[in-house]
Amino acid sequence: MLFRVLSKRRLTGTKSLTNLAKKSDARFLPLPTFSEVGSELVDRVRAAGTGHFLHLTGQYYDHDALLTRNLVVRAGKTLDSDFVPEVIMDAALTDAEMKMVTNMLVDTKECRFVSGGEVNGVGSEDWDHGYILGTTFGLFSKQGSILRQDTKNRTLVHLSSRDSSPFGGKLWLKDVENVFVDLSSKPWSTQTLGVRTQQDRLKLLEVEDAWCDGSPDEEEEDGGLEPSHEELGEIMLHTEWVVKAAAQLVYLTSVNRFKNARVPLYVPKLVSAEANPWVEMRDSLWRDGVKFKLEKSRKDYVP
Repeated sequence: MLFRVLSKRRLTGTKSLTNLAKKSDARFLPLPTFSEVGSELVDRVRAAGTGHFLHLTGQYYDHDALLTRNLVVRAGKTLDSDFVPEVIMDAALTDAEMKMVTNMLVDTKECRFVSGGEVNGVGSEDWDHGYILGTTFGLFSKQGSILRQDTKNRTLVHLSSRDSSPFGGKLWLKDVENVFVDLSSKPWSTQTLGVRTQQDRLKLLEVEDAWCDGSPDEEEEDGGLEPSHEELGEIMLHTEWVVKAAAQLVYLTSVNRFKNARVPLYVPKLVSAEANPWVEMRDSLWRDGVKFKLEKSRKDYVP
């Protein structure tokens, strides 16, 4: 019974979020399908050359059609140095096709390693930042690497050759006391991801996302600067990636602290479930998704 209830709740909630994302026509331009690009993928990987490849997903493409935006990116020969991401594939895939793509990458000799992760593009919109999961955690932009996790020494290592390091090249994960996300005032166009140590408040990356018209000095008709219900939805959509990246940092830093002491995550009021009903719906779906998978695994289990 719980399985059926959770299934219905997830479908209803996911449809609401998808409908919110689809309000912008430019956000849902058709992406190539697996039938159009799948046969060329191996040849494109071989042409790109031996290296570390990333299999990444985007945010909110088309859940109604059970399609997810997928990118295959070559990240250089290794993740140990600054790299400029080279996009090999950008397509809309089903879950089964996603697994096929991963298997194709693993079976291609030019592919030394495959790591997962996500980019911050909503729907088919352009993306400019991503994070890496798998053998190591990392942050990058279209211009190149930002930082990565050194699993051996339990540090974050600054890789970018374009910007100075906010933490002097290396940051011990055990020294991180909290992770934070900041959001600028209206038009809410600047997102910041950072960490705080006992000595400093360190900005790891800044995302410029000018999705909203207007300026901080421009008042609404009611005389205030509070976002409308629709704007709250857009804030949720456009901060989705940076909140996920922050959550990955929380996990990473927590497991490297004494007795795995949990590191707190601080987010702005407009990105919290208490102040934003869209965030509350999204968080509820995330929790239901965990329950859904657990219940399904129990249902499918045969002793």
